[in-house]
Amino acid sequence: MITEQQLIEVGFIAKLHGLKGEMQARITDSVIDEVEHCPYLVCELDGIYVPFFLDSLRFRSSESALLKFEDIDSAEKAEPFCGLKLYFDRKCFTPEEQKHYDQKVEEDLEFIGYQLIDKTLGPIGEIVDINDLTENVLFIVEHEGEEIMIPAADDLILDIDDENGTILMDLPQGLVNIDEAEEE
Repeated sequence: MITEQQLIEVGFIAKLHGLKGEMQARITDSVIDEVEHCPYLVCELDGIYVPFFLDSLRFRSSESALLKFEDIDSAEKAEPFCGLKLYFDRKCFTPEEQKHYDQKVEEDLEFIGYQLIDKTLGPIGEIVDINDLTENVLFIVEHEGEEIMIPAADDLILDIDDENGTILMDLPQGLVNIDEAEEE
């Protein structure tokens, strides 16, 4: 039996694609693209985690994929999957892949909770998440109740103060819409 603890949520099925059972999925965790062999994905049906073996999986971008499950060969059979979350089973990891994934998760969590400060604008906000699904890693920063995305590029980071939990950056003018007068 598959348990929730052995699963990693990797996205959800957004909509049908064509008439032969192919579905478009939104990908929220790149683990399925990084693993050498992923024979199945898991969906929750009536409170039970059920594996569905992949007939095909094609990435359209880092956040979108087309997938087809075995024996799902029509739009009618695929339609009930729309809206369901997709999970990756940790049992599909090789020991090396598991170690790499765990290390990546630790690195991503390392800066969550840090305060992001711009050298010109001053405090921007708290890093609440990190998006590493795109080619450029982004800090998700909460500023005045809204989430803004800041590139986590090495050349923009001036200093990381682990003791005080702050990251000092030199952000390009106009990247963040904060009035300097507002900060005074």
